[in-house]
Amino acid sequence: LLLDKTGTITYGNRRASAFVHLDGVRHEDLVRAAALSSLADPTPEGVSIVELAERECGALDRDGSGDIVPFTAQTRMSGLDLPDGSRIRKGAGSAIIAWLEHGDEPLPPSLVAQLDAQVERISQSGGTPLVVATKDGTGARNLLGVVHLKDVVKEGLPAKFAELREMGIRTVMITGDNPLTAAAIAKEAGV
Repeated sequence: LLLDKTGTITYGNRRASAFVHLDGVRHEDLVRAAALSSLADPTPEGVSIVELAERECGALDRDGSGDIVPFTAQTRMSGLDLPDGSRIRKGAGSAIIAWLEHGDEPLPPSLVAQLDAQVERISQSGGTPLVVATKDGTGARNLLGVVHLKDVVKEGLPAKFAELREMGIRTVMITGDNPLTAAAIAKEAGV
């Protein structure tokens, strides 16, 4: 039995479950940047980032100032450009690194290694890592951390898959997710 992951095995609405700041970054700075870049994001992911941020740090200023930068498949990131010239982006790790390094010198290898370790840890747990970074009005670059998005396996499915196996029916999950995330969700679901 071939089953698609998103919406069939999982609910399909990834939700923010944690903010993971990098060394030297204040947790509140990561939470605020992630939330500000998500205020105009109507997706379940964006809404859940704002909800988690408000649970952790209180109500956000929702004045709506700034220019929204929508997600595109080409950029693989979205964000907000603020009136003071600072910019916030959230998205795929490689896209955020390329945005931070564009026209500038490379980021410190130790910082990139720390980010890579967090991205891999989140992926191996079945989550989706969403990297957050900023540039201020002077161009100073700040790699802040990662939002852990979790796609939840539907309740009762692992037991149902076990019943199918007892009847001799093999279940196979198909997905376009990265291999680490796919393997973790398959393990959790029992497929």
